[in-house]
Amino acid sequence: MSTANKRKGTTFEVSIEDYGNENGLHARRLPRSGSKDIGDVAIVGADFDIVIECKNVKNVWGKMKEFLRQASLEASWYELKFGKPAIGVVATKTRQAGTGEARITLTYDQFINLMRWGGIG
Repeated sequence: MSTANKRKGTTFEVSIEDYGNENGLHARRLPRSGSKDIGDVAIVGADFDIVIECKNVKNVWGKMKEFLRQASLEASWYELKFGKPAIGVVATKTRQAGTGEARITLTYDQFINLMRWGGIG
């Protein structure tokens, strides 16, 4: 990855962490873990965590299926490392928009699990 792309990605990850914390969530950036990466940012909850894979790329929708697969895999590595259920989601940057306007994407199965874990349904 080029230095400029890495810098863009890191900046987005930090903004997702900061914005979550400023809005009452317990957000933390996750360390790089090589081949068993555990995601970029975790939103830590009482019963389960949400692992966010941050993407600041031009053609996000053309790659979303792969990004969702990656987020799901990283959430499973996170679960193994921390022993706590996790759902992997993808955060995407919107050009010329603030962090609060970033998009969170997850599959319908992930959404159903999130609702069940949250006591809804």
